[in-house]
Amino acid sequence: MDLPMVDAVVDASGLSADRARFLICMLSSFPLALFFSTVLHPSRAGPTLRHAFQVSVGLIFCFFCFKTQIFLLLLDTGVCYLLLLLCSPSLVHIAVFVWAILFMSVSHIYRMYTDYNGYTLDFTGPTMVITMKVTSLACSVYDGMSRKEEELNPDQKILAVRKVPSVIEYFSYTFSFTSVLSGPTFNLQDYLAFINGTDKPQGPEPTGYIAGILKFFYAVFFISLTFVCPLTFDTFFDTEWRDSHSFLYVAGYMYVVAFVYRCNYYFAWILADSLCNISGFGFNGYDANGTAKWDKVTNVVPTKTECSSSLKLLVENWNVGTALWLRRVCYERTSWSPTVMTYLLSATWHGFYPGYYGCFLSTAFFILTSRKLRRVVRPLFLGPSPLKMFYDCLTTVCSLLLINYASIQLCLLSFERNVEFFKYFYCLPHIVCGVLFICCPSPKRTPVKKD
Repeated sequence: MDLPMVDAVVDASGLSADRARFLICMLSSFPLALFFSTVLHPSRAGPTLRHAFQVSVGLIFCFFCFKTQIFLLLLDTGVCYLLLLLCSPSLVHIAVFVWAILFMSVSHIYRMYTDYNGYTLDFTGPTMVITMKVTSLACSVYDGMSRKEEELNPDQKILAVRKVPSVIEYFSYTFSFTSVLSGPTFNLQDYLAFINGTDKPQGPEPTGYIAGILKFFYAVFFISLTFVCPLTFDTFFDTEWRDSHSFLYVAGYMYVVAFVYRCNYYFAWILADSLCNISGFGFNGYDANGTAKWDKVTNVVPTKTECSSSLKLLVENWNVGTALWLRRVCYERTSWSPTVMTYLLSATWHGFYPGYYGCFLSTAFFILTSRKLRRVVRPLFLGPSPLKMFYDCLTTVCSLLLINYASIQLCLLSFERNVEFFKYFYCLPHIVCGVLFICCPSPKRTPVKKD
């Protein structure tokens, strides 16, 4: 028996208890976010009170969802804060990164041991969010306190942290109730500006209520699709079902299931984005028409994810916060094969199921192939608009097919399931991309003239 409130949600929705707890926390966050943006508005409450509210509610949510596992989250964040205080600024980004990745890795291994091939919501979810936050902060501290200004790129100059945050600032940042359960991740500078009330221009203050409400219904739409189409990958492993349908039917079924699977993420991320906007977080200036933009912490753009004409654009609009984190923490700081190293880190961040590594290494290979092919093929279609339209449609279809093929590996998790999946589809996308990569000529490099 669970809490009566949890049992009621389980009975009404058919969700498991862990998902019911998550849903209760997310829905109860909305009145709390409204309270935070009105009663605890920066004009009425100081930064310390706003920080205290954020961290208190965040810890309550973590305890409600994960019970005693909350102490593991406190251990993780506590050690990272000590490293920020005690390590040399020139080494702090390495120390925090090593600890955070190591702790997260052990958490993933524990999860595999206790719930192999399962999707139970436990403390590893918040650990993944916290890992992004603390490693981003450590890199910003390194940039602000150890590197010279001229060594930083424009983005690093903006995000550089010149002083280690106070205890209340740090734990409010890591346990913010609007993001601790499912993200989004964000940098410390933006978060402190939001808490201090300096993230919006002077004059009439824009509010995120309308944007938040629209996103709420957008999230409800996607979760509704999962109830309308309750399809699972398990059907694929029923050999009798598979043998009774054509190859194209099975491929189409897997495509639809992959979309339904993504709808769960659309729901969680858009709901979290909605929550941030209602709390007042996420303002990102004005567009050309003078309309306020509330997309600073937007984590996914479904229209661009589902209808992108290139793999690069598709990936950039899926899990945006994680993509930014990977770029800032790994891609921009790695000299050897940044693309491959970034996708390896992405796979490690997700866990140690073989499907994760298959997914992200496949995606890296597909992107490298598409870049090479694009340089050769795209100039041939830049003439009349029908040709350009045909090229865009073709690349959109190919991008969706490849990313669905790759993402299914992630969903299947285990080695055995992925092998069966590869055997059925003959590794065709890998083979085709391999042939194209080998046959496609590499672009000629212009020699650098020396004075």
